Amino acid sequence: MALKTYLTPDEIKTLIDAAPTLRDKLIVSFLADTGCRISELLQLKVIHIDFDRQMVLIPHLKAGIRKKCPSCGKSTGRRQNFCPKCGADISQVVTEGSEERTRLVNVGQKTLELCRQYLEERKNDTDLLITLTRQMVYRILRECASKAGLDGEIILNPNTGRTHYIHPHVLRDSLAVDWLLLDDSGDSQKMLQEHLGHKRYETTARYFKLTPSRVAKAADEVRRHRFGD
Repeated sequence: MALKTYLTPDEIKTLIDAAPTLRDKLIVSFLADTGCRISELLQLKVIHIDFDRQMVLIPHLKAGIRKKCPSCGKSTGRRQNFCPKCGADISQVVTEGSEERTRLVNVGQKTLELCRQYLEERKNDTDLLITLTRQMVYRILRECASKAGLDGEIILNPNTGRTHYIHPHVLRDSLAVDWLLLDDSGDSQKMLQEHLGHKRYETTARYFKLTPSRVAKAADEVRRHRFGD
């Protein structure tokens, strides 16, 4: 199978169709439809979904990136459990710079219908929409990809040149690429930035690297101009 940097709408539909349960279909459809991060999906509460307006309030908690040792004041990375200066246990120290943000995004009718069916049929009454771990969702995507004939390391990262398996963020990438292929005007790029919850435009602009067809089209135009091909 040819290497790809994102999934086409037909491939995503095949993924959804290959999902064995209603819950799994909802997970794939929701990630592909809204472009939300897996962490956002797993934080999403049922009360955040407005079925009438076809909107969903996406929560996004940006974790703090630094810890400060209460013993010596040394600042260190949030994953450190012991202070590199004095050796104190800082595993329970709260990180600094945490920021909680939310955004409203539109969600399609088909995804909402899957959501309605799932909520009607599920037996637990938790306030969360999906009660799984990140690892479980990753495994669900891998299994769906295998059943859909999209298994293997078929997704190319143009920044590193490495390939990887289909995972939740690929659905977010695919939405962004489709968005830009349909309309890459300045207004459209700004709306995409807000839709995906990027603080900086530079993060949104990286998705242009995933659209080699745009580069090929420009190269063809230059080639015709130069050589008449």
